Amino acid sequence: RDGRRIAGPGRFHPASRLSASRMKRFFQPAAPDPSKRAKGSGDDPTALGGSQVGDNDKRSDPRSFVTWNANSLLGRLRKQPDKDALFEYLRKKDLPDVICVQETWLPAAAPNRRGTLKDDTKAAREDAALIHLCLRQKPLSAYRPYWSCSDVKRAGCAVLVKKDVDVVSVRRSLTASPGDAHDEGRVLLLEFRSFVLLNTYAQNNGWTRESFAKRRRWDAEVDAFLAGDTAGATPRPRFDSDSASSRGFKPLIWTGDLNVCHREIDVTHPRFFATQKPDGRKGKPPPSPPADPGDVGQPGFTPNERARFERLVTAHALVDAYRRCVGDVKDAMTWMGHPGVVAVGKYCGMGMRLDYFLVENELADRVDVCEQATDGMGLAAMAERPASAFFGSDHCAVYLRLKDGKSDGEGATTPTMT
Repeated sequence: RDGRRIAGPGRFHPASRLSASRMKRFFQPAAPDPSKRAKGSGDDPTALGGSQVGDNDKRSDPRSFVTWNANSLLGRLRKQPDKDALFEYLRKKDLPDVICVQETWLPAAAPNRRGTLKDDTKAAREDAALIHLCLRQKPLSAYRPYWSCSDVKRAGCAVLVKKDVDVVSVRRSLTASPGDAHDEGRVLLLEFRSFVLLNTYAQNNGWTRESFAKRRRWDAEVDAFLAGDTAGATPRPRFDSDSASSRGFKPLIWTGDLNVCHREIDVTHPRFFATQKPDGRKGKPPPSPPADPGDVGQPGFTPNERARFERLVTAHALVDAYRRCVGDVKDAMTWMGHPGVVAVGKYCGMGMRLDYFLVENELADRVDVCEQATDGMGLAAMAERPASAFFGSDHCAVYLRLKDGKSDGEGATTPTMT
């Protein structure tokens, strides 16, 4: 009706030819999603998401780190204010080389695929798609993810490493069984050229005899790993035989939510936490009081937990990087009770320091900066869990920066000692 000639059979209007051309381009095979991992154990760093970087383009070691218990990484990334606050913090820290996360709440694809996100249900695929989308957005697009996923949601941890940093190996367990991985995703052990990074979401002591026993087993596994060459423990990575090192082991950085307060100064109200008792839940009575007085008190602050932690720190010459930098400052908390919620109102304004960077002596002199996102905030402000430090979680971020080390041969770096 508008005067155009309609193409008959076997003839095509020019617009039709153009449309077909566009459609041909549109239906080209999609490029592989760089955020999706290859299936398998996940222990091979080259199988992880993100475009690959040639070996010649990679730096030997990371120097800056952040650790943060997200209290559901999925939940934080779903909420735009939390996500914006996290991204702003990372930018202020000049995009740390490594980001360690605990409580990702991302279940594993299968018991033998704990390095891969679950994707066999519609809900799981949607969750994984959100994570992959965020990993393609700046600033997270600069990182490659390493996952340690659990059988259930309320656990798991992750390490994001800048793509130009070389990762030598990855393990997901403190035990030595081949292909083993912690069933709650509490361990990620990354080996770099001159040191090892252990990211853990430590077992909570809980309130029952069963949970006390699980925490004791956890502490024993950590102790065996740190000792090295212990039967049943994951072997500690070593330097090459021709590298200079007194013990042969690559020095360790241990970080994460360790779920323990080392000293009384690491809680806001020592008497309160030392005398806490469990509450009954869902109409059920609370657990029976522990028979051992050393198990009495708030999980993370019981005498037995603190004594075992002190033995670990002393026996393995671990240095608390934060205390080394700032000394015995008070009210330096990384966890704060929920502000004003009736169900957990007794913890309002109460805090604990549960998140650490512990380094072995060989790395202690390289500690340049270690700071908590709550530093200088004051307890009253901290109690509100501001987004600038907590990003929607109940834990704040902790930042570590190392001084540069001196190279010593191919594939290894000896820390600068003074």
